[in-house]
Amino acid sequence: MDNCSVLIIDDEEINTLQLEHALEDVGKITTSNNSSEAIQLIEKIKPDILVLDLEMPTVSGFDILEVIQKKSTLAHIRTVVITSHSDPAIEEKALSLGAIDFISKPLNLRLCRIRIENHIKIRSQEKILQQTQAELFAEKEQLRITLDSIADAVISTDKKANIVYMNPVAQRLTGWSQTAAKGRHIEEVMKLVDATTKASSINPLVVALNENRPVAMALNTQLISKQGIEHRVEDSAAPILDKNHNQCGAVMVFQDVSEALAMSMQMTYLSHHDQLTALPNRVLLHDRLTQGIARAEFNDSKLSLMLLDLDKFKFINDALGHHVGDEIIAHIGHSLDLFACNDITVARVGGDEFALVVPHSANSLSLEPLVNQVLNVISKPFRSGGEQHVLTASLGISVYPDDASSVEEMLRHADSAMYKAKNESANSYFYFSDDLQIEMNRRLEVGNKLRKALEENDLDVHYQPKYDLNTDTLIGVESLVRLKDGQGGFISPVHFIEYAEETGLIFRLGEQVLEKSCIAAKNWLDKGLPIKVAVNISAKQFTDTKLVDTVAEILERTQLPSRYLELEVTESALIENFDYTVSQLKLISGMGVSIALDDFGTGYSSLSYLRLFPLDVLKIDQSFVRDMLDDAQAFNIVTTIIELAHSLGLQIVAEGLETLEQKGRLQELGCQIGQGYLLSKPLSFNNVDKLIQTSIAEGILCP
Repeated sequence: MDNCSVLIIDDEEINTLQLEHALEDVGKITTSNNSSEAIQLIEKIKPDILVLDLEMPTVSGFDILEVIQKKSTLAHIRTVVITSHSDPAIEEKALSLGAIDFISKPLNLRLCRIRIENHIKIRSQEKILQQTQAELFAEKEQLRITLDSIADAVISTDKKANIVYMNPVAQRLTGWSQTAAKGRHIEEVMKLVDATTKASSINPLVVALNENRPVAMALNTQLISKQGIEHRVEDSAAPILDKNHNQCGAVMVFQDVSEALAMSMQMTYLSHHDQLTALPNRVLLHDRLTQGIARAEFNDSKLSLMLLDLDKFKFINDALGHHVGDEIIAHIGHSLDLFACNDITVARVGGDEFALVVPHSANSLSLEPLVNQVLNVISKPFRSGGEQHVLTASLGISVYPDDASSVEEMLRHADSAMYKAKNESANSYFYFSDDLQIEMNRRLEVGNKLRKALEENDLDVHYQPKYDLNTDTLIGVESLVRLKDGQGGFISPVHFIEYAEETGLIFRLGEQVLEKSCIAAKNWLDKGLPIKVAVNISAKQFTDTKLVDTVAEILERTQLPSRYLELEVTESALIENFDYTVSQLKLISGMGVSIALDDFGTGYSSLSYLRLFPLDVLKIDQSFVRDMLDDAQAFNIVTTIIELAHSLGLQIVAEGLETLEQKGRLQELGCQIGQGYLLSKPLSFNNVDKLIQTSIAEGILCP
């Protein structure tokens, strides 16, 4: 009843007030005393019950009834009219216009409430019935659409196996329309035979009815359609029971598996072969290795796995597009497939990585000619994408049982050997060895220590002071990250920085070093010691689209003024993605952070990018500083760099200062700033803090 709405229209306000009070809590009540707006209000509210006064000025109740009767959208309304007349003609007219009940004036409010409540109950039941009918129709329609839409064929019969219904798939497979098949026995419409012997097969629906249980279709069953078309079919039949568990029919569900059977062979092939090269894929490679190991163990022979990876293929793929990359991979696959004989398996492991599984005698040296042939085939020039390409590869070899006892070990060891070859030179190969195992273990140990340090924010940052060479004043520090080895010492950055870049940990590492450095600089600044801290940014970090935001967030988080932060970048970082790096550095420089070019003179040293990048500092690489007194060329390079920096208005910093002679000569050349072991080795935060305090005490650093 709460869902029913009641609209009362009477020109006498006293009547609407009385009725509204009397009908309180029987539904949602709305009243109106303006008959001229009645139709608009009725169309807006669409009430379940309309209590309507017949005798109203302007627009009478009869007028309103006539409009309601003509609108299908208002047909549900149960109209109860209010009248002071007892004339049968008036009652007849009201009933003919759709009224269903009368309330006499003067109003008997108790009687009014009872009448309206009864009509609301009827209307509520109508709503429930309508909703139920709608749900039943929707359910029936959904079932029909489902049966008509599913990929399986469906046939239902009565309890005598005479067809009642066939969905479109069943009609297509049997060749019978539902109209023609209706009433016919299922075995007349659905002719089943053994696919091999062609002998007739009993229909499982008949068995399901006879034995009153679900029955699966026999294997190797074939359906012959009305037109003689053959289909391999599978599935089952089951009896349909009424609420008393008595049979009232049966349903047959089946599907055409002809294409599925044909496709299964194709799918088996595709699941074991690479689509681009048609070579065995990683799945089949694993199987061949498993079989090869078993045979090698039985024959007391050996099995080698060669993993090869194309050198710098990513650059070709990125520069020329994936379609050219695919052509190259297909070409290499075709070239390597020539070796797939004498029990040798050639596979594409993924990307630009290929594998050869080679069974051989106990003398593994017999592999050398094959390895050279493989590398020579890959290095033959060929044309693709309108250009000539000369490729090289790196190859790693694992041998069973020499260095591996399982498929997983062979794959892992060959991959490690290939990685070693890749770090050596183009077209090189390596066998897995104990030394490689030691290196693998070391890399794994370093990786674990680095991850742990990053997770626990336990990286150490040391600081190497920079001095004004003319006044010996401490003017800044360079941050140098250190990784604890767990035994009181540190792991060389050479080992863990490379690992961080390869694994993507360089982004977390760089962020933590930057934050620790800014915290240190802010600490010194709060003590009245304005020391600028320089932090190295690797080329890899410039690929991070969040670099600028990261710098800004850390400055904001640590509350360090940007003028006390300097970022050091290498020449390789600048030119790797020129346009993007320029935009990144300009944004960082715009914050007030200074930019230093590290190791200047060792890379591209192009004057054009010195003009385009927002640089503030040039750092002379320590190799030139170390040799400048003994090597005229190194001295000339240092001289040129200092003069260049002066002409561009850049600060110049000499790295690796180790002797007083070097310092003196650099001063003569006009180099303002130096750092190196002559001045100070890298120090911990606490030791730098003490050094700063000492410098202040000695008057060579003013707070």
